[in-house]
Amino acid sequence: MMGSKVEPVSEVPCGNTVGLVGIDKYLVKSGTISDYDEAHNIKPMKYSVSPVVRVAVQPKNMGDLPKLIDALKNLAKIDPLVQCTTEETGEHVIAGSGELHIEICIKELERLALIPFSISDPVVSYMETVSEKSSIVCLAKS
Repeated sequence: MMGSKVEPVSEVPCGNTVGLVGIDKYLVKSGTISDYDEAHNIKPMKYSVSPVVRVAVQPKNMGDLPKLIDALKNLAKIDPLVQCTTEETGEHVIAGSGELHIEICIKELERLALIPFSISDPVVSYMETVSEKSSIVCLAKS
């Protein structure tokens, strides 16, 4: 939260913006909190981009792994487009919408983690899917 001062309040009227401390344990990216029975949820924004560029990160000192994991969780909360996952191999992967997006995420991760870590080369995922059988005979090469 960034503001000129912090004040505890018992209620907030509609149309005002409020910062809540401690709610990040329960809400990861977005949510609506209300005690009004007929309240409507604020829908989260839908983005038309998907994370296609992936990099793996690992701490240079394995004792700093918990700090890196906490920083990855915070990065996932801050950025609505980034996906931070742990692969079956134990690799910690950051997926973003492009190389510039990944670069910004790495800078933010450095600020959050405050530990040295190594980054793999970016990898671009390419996937195709056949959704139904075609009546036309086709030949495809990739």
